[in-house]
Parts: sequence; structure tokens; C-alpha cells
Amino acid sequence: MSTETNFTPEKWEHYIAQNSAVLLYLFNTSCDICNTLRPKVKDLVQQKFPKIEMVTINAAENKELAAQLRMLSVPGIIFYMDGKEFFRANGLIVLRDFEAKIRRPYEIMFG
Repeated sequence: MSTETNFTPEKWEHYIAQNSAVLLYLFNTSCDICNTLRPKVKDLVQQKFPKIEMVTINAAENKELAAQLRMLSVPGIIFYMDGKEFFRANGLIVLRDFEAKIRRPYEIMFG
């Protein structure tokens, strides 16, 4: 599932506490890398990690949350499991490396 929405820092903390696995994708509409990478990350998550809740957030419209999360550049990805940050990346990522980093904890949690 993928959601594009606005979150206050407090609502974000509540959201990640209520979901066992969350992938946050921060983007900016004027960022070509963000707009190219986002559908690829979304497809990867939907196909290989269907129990991860993917949330896409426009960083320019959610500056307070982006700042609190120390995401100062886009695209930004943070992967949470059981409310704790497990993986973080900024900028261009290699999807194969990204998949490898989240596969093991995902399989441990969801078997």
C-alpha cells in the first residue's frame, strides 16, 4: 500500500508505532531523481515486500517532519520496523542494494 499525505512529527511517530513495517519515501516534485526512482521503489515494495506500508511524502510541503527526521536532501528513504529506524538512504540508490538491505529483516519479521 502506498500513501501520499501530510504528517506532523507527532502523527508520524504514532503512525510508525501502529505499523510493523513502514517505508518512508521523501521527495520533491521538482526532483528528477525522485520522480524517476519513486515508481521503481513502489513497484519493488509491492511485488517483493507486500507487508510494508509505503508512505510517500513531499518534503517541501512537510518541512517540519523532514527536518525532524534529519532528511535534508531528496530523495530520502527511511525503513522502520517495530517503530524503530532500520535503514536510511539519501539520493540515488541502487535498487538491488536497497532490496538486499531490507530483505533479511523483512523475512525475519514476516517469514
